[in-house]
Amino acid sequence: MLEVEIYRYDIKMDWASYFKPYIYKNADFKDLKELFYDIKKQDPYFEFKGVKFVKVNDCLVNLDENFNEILNKTGNFIKISPLIEKRSIKDEIINNDDFMGVFDEFSQNLGDEILDEKDFYLNLEPLFYSSDIRDFKDDFLGNSAFVFAYNLIQKFPNKKEKILDFIKDQIYYYQKPKFLLNDPFNTENIIQNLRKMLNLKDFSKQKIVNFADIKNKNFKTDFSQFNIAVYNDKDARNFIKKIANLKEFNSQERDCGYEIYKFDKEVAIKVASNIIFDAFDSGADFLLVNNESDFFMFDTLKKDLQYVKNRSLHDFYVLKSNEFLDLLDGKRLNFDSHKLKVGLL
Repeated sequence: MLEVEIYRYDIKMDWASYFKPYIYKNADFKDLKELFYDIKKQDPYFEFKGVKFVKVNDCLVNLDENFNEILNKTGNFIKISPLIEKRSIKDEIINNDDFMGVFDEFSQNLGDEILDEKDFYLNLEPLFYSSDIRDFKDDFLGNSAFVFAYNLIQKFPNKKEKILDFIKDQIYYYQKPKFLLNDPFNTENIIQNLRKMLNLKDFSKQKIVNFADIKNKNFKTDFSQFNIAVYNDKDARNFIKKIANLKEFNSQERDCGYEIYKFDKEVAIKVASNIIFDAFDSGADFLLVNNESDFFMFDTLKKDLQYVKNRSLHDFYVLKSNEFLDLLDGKRLNFDSHKLKVGLL
């Protein structure tokens, strides 16, 4: 049995959006588009005309992607929403004027030559809405701008320096897009190529612990009754599943803003606050992190994170992976360096 919840909203009629549930005993669809057509048969007012991408369980999905492959990732529950809910005008259809406005910025800066590349740009719409940076920085060009800029450099090598100058201060705000299956735009590789062109050093985080190497053993401390959220480490999440209750949260793999913090503290703090309060709201007792930069963003900046949200992280704290393993082994630790009080034992 498949449970589907689909976003519904009509800007002309509805005061608020809602998710309408559907239950399928047999979900024998070729792709997401077939599911949408079936829903429209049941409800003729449902609209998705012109839509190519939506979000499924908060991940980007093309309507033409294989339905069974989608279910292999999601299981028997899918929650479908438009690329950006706050810009919905009718169900999955959005107003994309902000996305088109960036194309106008490109043409104003680079000349009318690029107008012929508009069709290519239009295909990048899901990338534009793949990051929440624009919630905090209105003039962010969007992740789509980087793929578009790279394409323009290939088409107009004589404009390379001008194109790079246009995006050089923006690339620091890049956040990896979250696709459920595959990224059809090859975004990560393009970002790496652009960073090389801009002579930017690669920023890589050093893991404190490699959880894949930890072998099963009898630990001295029982964490089976704890609810634990894990930030951006799949191996750590798999480890926690074996010894405690893992609490998943939507932003668990989003960039925490550490690199942004070096030159735009305000935006970085807003990015990190969204993530830690997402973990807090998941019902977790604490957040487990596996490198020092993440600990800095989520613990050291505690006051700033709470201030921008006007909320308290009461009784919530952050543990480093090595601290957690020491606790599992029965060691007594001093948490005086932590800004969020550890009320664990």
